[in-house]
Amino acid sequence: MQKTVNIRELSPDSPGIASPPMRIALVAPHPESQNGIGNYTSRLIEEYRLQGPHCSILAPADIFPGKPGLKTGDWRGRELPPYWPCVFLEAIDAAHPQLVHIQHGLYIGHGHDLALFLAGLNARRIPCVVTLHGVWPPTPLRRWPADFYRLLAANVERVIVHQRAGTLTFLQENGIPTDRIAVIPHGTWTSEEIAPAKIPDTMGMADRRVVLFAGNIFRRKGLHIVIQAFPTVVRRIPGACLVVVGNERANNSLDRLYRLWLHAGMRTGLKGGWLIRRAEYIPDDELWARINTAEVTVFPYLRRYGSASGVFHRVLAAGRPAICSNVPTFAEAIDAWGESLSDLFPPPGDVGAWSRALIRILSDEPFRRRAMNASTILGRETSWSLVAREHLRLYRSLIPPVPIPGEK
Repeated sequence: MQKTVNIRELSPDSPGIASPPMRIALVAPHPESQNGIGNYTSRLIEEYRLQGPHCSILAPADIFPGKPGLKTGDWRGRELPPYWPCVFLEAIDAAHPQLVHIQHGLYIGHGHDLALFLAGLNARRIPCVVTLHGVWPPTPLRRWPADFYRLLAANVERVIVHQRAGTLTFLQENGIPTDRIAVIPHGTWTSEEIAPAKIPDTMGMADRRVVLFAGNIFRRKGLHIVIQAFPTVVRRIPGACLVVVGNERANNSLDRLYRLWLHAGMRTGLKGGWLIRRAEYIPDDELWARINTAEVTVFPYLRRYGSASGVFHRVLAAGRPAICSNVPTFAEAIDAWGESLSDLFPPPGDVGAWSRALIRILSDEPFRRRAMNASTILGRETSWSLVAREHLRLYRSLIPPVPIPGEK
């Protein structure tokens, strides 16, 4: 079986770096796979390059064993083949990193394969950091999170989460000490990165009051809540339209059933002209343009576990308003704006509250401007440069010091 490994060296671009260079292997999806975790990691790596250390980048999409043309979807939503631990450990042996950082999501799994990989790192005495892009609560019907967190407690040096809400309790209750949990927010892009792209209006949105939903679509994203709320909005704001861009996930039977049900719910809006659907992944330039031209972007999430939203942080970067369900994913915004802009956080699943929130943001211009200012401020406080700096500080605290020649 032929295997290829792509390890790239990132050299320091800034002269006069006082800290010694580091060799970090990052395990994550390739950004071309249209995976939010891959996009997150790609942008984090760019910031590492600006701030100086040497980083060895291990990208799963560069290690596709098997027949030519094999695509990520061939593993039913996973980025990795079943035997990925051996392939990755061979790549790590070639790269000689001082630390391995896993950007964890369901693409990598949480059971036997991950346990093998972590055991291999321990045998090589390589410290490991894991960022949890989702922290799921254990339930009577979902017991794997407890085993997964205990696996991390026994094998990794630090667990990174994006916010405390919906994360710390589950991790602590399952054996991960508080001093081994680091809270580092999701990064936010700079104003220079979000310059509006000029794109043709192929969706008939001229002179419309656009409400945007963007991202991968599945039940816990709650798109159906906004669709159900929108007829009330249109009666009050005749020019309002809901633009939905993104792929519908189809990883399992529940996803496929939800898609059929969602399509049925969309018919009234499509026929009435207030719903515009773009059922595909859109490139970054167009996504930035859609965010910049929308009156508001909506995040009607139903998931109550800890996570973060890359699209939400793009909205912050653009200084645009966002309406978000009151769930842990948006805890940092709730902490920052929850009292002064409470209407921006309707309860998850409350169709009436979502109607009222949309009507207010579309009809109350002073309120909308306050929301825009709040987004801008939170975006600056969670910039990629600050986030990268926190990561690098954590790495340095975990990597054993390199002895200086001549010193005893």
